[in-house]
Amino acid sequence: MARTLSANIQALIAEGTVQRTAHLLTFTVGATTYRFAEDLITHVGNTYLPHLIVDSGPKYSEQLQLQPVRVRLQNITLETALLLQAEGSGLQGQEATLERLFLAARETVVLFKGRISEIAVDEREAKLTLAGELDPSSAQVPRRKYSALCVWDFKDANCGYTDGQDPNDPATGQPFAVCPKDLLSCEARGRRQRFPGFLTITRELTEAIEGNAPDPDQDEPLSELYD
Repeated sequence: MARTLSANIQALIAEGTVQRTAHLLTFTVGATTYRFAEDLITHVGNTYLPHLIVDSGPKYSEQLQLQPVRVRLQNITLETALLLQAEGSGLQGQEATLERLFLAARETVVLFKGRISEIAVDEREAKLTLAGELDPSSAQVPRRKYSALCVWDFKDANCGYTDGQDPNDPATGQPFAVCPKDLLSCEARGRRQRFPGFLTITRELTEAIEGNAPDPDQDEPLSELYD
C-alpha cells in the first residue's frame, strides 16, 4: 500500500490516460476482514463489495491532526448489517485504511489510515467515521532520556570534562576517573551547566512511569535532597 504515486501512475497522469479510479475501504475485526468499494472490484485476489460511498474524504491542513473521514456502506445485505451490529464495540477503535485504486495501473495509494471512532448501523446502511492519527514516520522521538541522573558518558563530548583543564579529584590530586552522575558530582567536576538530569523526579513519578519502586539501596531522588 503505497503512500506516494508510483512512476507508473505518474506516467499515466502525464499522458492523460488515467480514466477511472475507485476507493477501497478495509478494516479487520477479530478474524474477519471487511473490504468495500464503490463497485464490485477484485484487487490482488481480494473482493471488495460494492457498497462504499465516501461522504467526506481526507482533508489536509496545517495542523498536527487529520480531519475525520466519513463513509457510508449503502444497500448492504441484512447479513452484513447483522455482522457489523454484532461486532458492536469491537469495531470501534479498529484500524481502517482508505485507498485510491488506479484501475488502469492496478495500483493503490493510501489516502487515509486511522481508526473507526463512530459507527451507526441499521438494516440497510452503516455509517462510519474514521479518526486520523499522526504518521509515525514523520514523528520525531525525543532523544533525551528520562532520568534523575546524568545520561551522558563521563568525558564524552556532551559531558565535556577535560583532564588537566577541569577540577581534579581532591582525594588524589589527579583528574577524576569516574563520575556518579548526580548533580553534586557534576558540580565537583565543573560540569554543572552540562547536567541533563531531571531534578523534579519524585519517587511517586518514578513508580508511575517505570511501574516499580526504585531500588531501596539507592540514594533518595535529588528532588528530596533539595526540598
